[in-house]
Amino acid sequence: MKIEQMNTSKKVLLSLILGLSFLFPQLGKSQMVEQGIHFGIKIPYSYNIGYYKRFNTRIGMHADFQFITIPFNKVPLSYMEMWGADPKLTAILEEPFSIGAGADIGVHYYFGTDNRRYYVGISGQWMNLLKRDISDEVINEAFDVELDGPMFPVGPITKTDSKKPLTLNTNYVQLGFFAGKKWQLYNPNWEVRVEVAMSMNLFSHHNLQSDYRYITPVAKQANEELQDMMHKYAWFPTLNVFMIYKLDQ
Repeated sequence: MKIEQMNTSKKVLLSLILGLSFLFPQLGKSQMVEQGIHFGIKIPYSYNIGYYKRFNTRIGMHADFQFITIPFNKVPLSYMEMWGADPKLTAILEEPFSIGAGADIGVHYYFGTDNRRYYVGISGQWMNLLKRDISDEVINEAFDVELDGPMFPVGPITKTDSKKPLTLNTNYVQLGFFAGKKWQLYNPNWEVRVEVAMSMNLFSHHNLQSDYRYITPVAKQANEELQDMMHKYAWFPTLNVFMIYKLDQ
């Protein structure tokens, strides 16, 4: 069961990638227009860097690494609370976490005259968040439990010797939609793009762990309730600004 849970998010992301890549064999028959390095920021969400390729006047794609860190690390939680999520649950995903990192793969469709400056697209986004040292009080309040009580017996080590007293590893997959416009800069190797975007949650998995006590019952409850929260409320609007350095000019 645990192996299946760990692999589910990867399977979902792989399905998205295969779906987004379905058109690529046909696109390969067309003359490639341009390719380059794709980097920028999704305000107020993540920093992105990756590869961009435009196959012809109509179709392009990007494949990015993306990172969530300061000052954006609390913004997704604020969005979910704004849509109606319980602050007691969002507190579990709050700081501190080391970093959020993942991938963003998308397809672009260009339209209009004037060198096809306008485009819309769809993307699959996977993120992993690692949160360390959650306080017992946050879990107690969120799930109406008492972690120091008899329902959660301690193991062979003490809390003072614990290296991971209470940690949470979160994986989630988003489906994103975006619309944008590109501007050619004075230097023909450079291009700027501005997009409005929205992503919605398809799947999440939340692994609450402790290395000094038995917390399986509350860990299962945490995963189920956080999954339900993200499915309902993880809608993230962004304003995306990207630079592209073209490699074939």
